[in-house]
Amino acid sequence: MLGLLYFGRLEKEKGFNDIIEMILFYEKNKQELPFELFVFGAGAYEAQIQMLAHRHRTIHYFGRQPLETIKRYVSNCEYVLMPSRCLESFGLTALTALKWGMQPIGYAKGGTEPFIDPSLDIDSIPWDTAAQKLYHMIEGLVQESPHINCPPLEDYSIENRKANFAYLAEGKKKILIVSDFKNRIGGIETYINDAKKILEESGYEVQIYGAQIPGGKRGKIVKILGIIAAIFNVREANKLAKKIQKEQPDIIRFNSVLRYIGRLPLRTSRKNKAEKRMMYHDLGYFYPFPRKLEQETDIKYPFTFKNFIKSAKTKNPIIILASTGKYLLLKLIQNQLKKRIKKHLVPSPFMKPIVHKSFAISEEDITVFPHFIQE
Repeated sequence: MLGLLYFGRLEKEKGFNDIIEMILFYEKNKQELPFELFVFGAGAYEAQIQMLAHRHRTIHYFGRQPLETIKRYVSNCEYVLMPSRCLESFGLTALTALKWGMQPIGYAKGGTEPFIDPSLDIDSIPWDTAAQKLYHMIEGLVQESPHINCPPLEDYSIENRKANFAYLAEGKKKILIVSDFKNRIGGIETYINDAKKILEESGYEVQIYGAQIPGGKRGKIVKILGIIAAIFNVREANKLAKKIQKEQPDIIRFNSVLRYIGRLPLRTSRKNKAEKRMMYHDLGYFYPFPRKLEQETDIKYPFTFKNFIKSAKTKNPIIILASTGKYLLLKLIQNQLKKRIKKHLVPSPFMKPIVHKSFAISEEDITVFPHFIQE
């Protein structure tokens, strides 16, 4: 019997509905499940997976749990399900799965492409729906395990990360990381806190500047209002200016400015001689609604108002109005990025031409700086 693991948000954008439908497909065909499924996470499909866990003894639902708890069940699994159709800037979940000795099943595109073997690419299965593709892929894995080539994980080790950072730092030791939010509410925020710890172990002085955001529904509201506030966020600009004046960093690395900080803090940083860098984690810098972005070709060039609204794929006036506001914010941010930033960093190679074509930044100024394996 196959061992399958899923950890993450139980949402449609992550493809969890396709996992539900795949299980229902087995029920419709009156087949026993040929796998044991361990699910960790919370979201819109909690009730459905709980119901299926009651009906099938091989489905186990644990809710949201820390990585340490999830790792206890890794020995029972060969594959991690990653059916998200969203284009990811980096495949950190897939990389984590490989580190744990499992193979990811998902869509080999964007940031996940290096980590998903072609034989485990859901799109390689010639059926109509994602649920049917998953069903037939699993049926094939039950019959025969494919030969899989594993990417070199040492390229994403912490030691390799330290070496790459030291090369880019050019001897500079005082670093200020600027992020919309600094508490561990998501992948970006967890990443910068882990990076801070690793850099400090290597002798760097690291400070993180950002707002604290609450969790749950309140946090979602703050994010939405934050994008509006980011257009004229004078308060954060003044606070960051004082922080820079106090710390006198050698490097200011902007990790996230779209969801709250905005363009004014970027502009304020011009008064300091520190080298400024920008990391593009979020595909929302180039697309109206990144959670709906499925293919690189959905991003329209050049970065004009007409192309941006066209990529929203809607005639809804409210959505068009929201997209218009976001475009104006991005144009303001873009102007500051071109003036202030010396090095533009992307987590995956496929993003280099996106940054180049969208923001008219020289490819020579764009460096691939991949994430590291988080323990």
